[in-house]
Amino acid sequence: MMEIERVLVSEGLMHTYNLVGPAVGEDYRALLRAVAPLAEVFGVLDKGPRTRMDESGNEVLRRLGEHLLGADEVQAWPGSVIVGRSTQDRYLFRLDDESLEVLTTAASSLFDWVWPRLPEDLHLLRADGSTVLGTVAQEDDAWLELTAAEYDAVTGRLPRGVRLGRG
Repeated sequence: MMEIERVLVSEGLMHTYNLVGPAVGEDYRALLRAVAPLAEVFGVLDKGPRTRMDESGNEVLRRLGEHLLGADEVQAWPGSVIVGRSTQDRYLFRLDDESLEVLTTAASSLFDWVWPRLPEDLHLLRADGSTVLGTVAQEDDAWLELTAAEYDAVTGRLPRGVRLGRG
């Protein structure tokens, strides 16, 4: 957890809201559009190189190429920590209207972001690197980390099919 996240959580300013049930189809797209104004960056993971990502995942990375901010090997990302020496390749991309369009058309649910079909564990980050939306797609786990004002703004834009529970 980044230092700013620790401060916000410890002071009670930031709250975690779990996604209750899957947001599928238009609910998924509406959820991403609702939280996108809070984020500047998003990340996904590639579990290679021992095995390869499917062509559908490689195509998504190609479509996002011009939005790439960087790639690095990580042992932790929102919701996950690798114990031991292994790492995962994480790609960080600029979140804008064009890249959001790729995210909303490449999958029909947050839980579709599972390797090898797609890059894994889509997560949206604020400019300071703190989490807005985190997922552990293989476990059907997704959550938002929001201030009270952000919660009010986001929930006002969510369709009825997307439900949030306090974490």
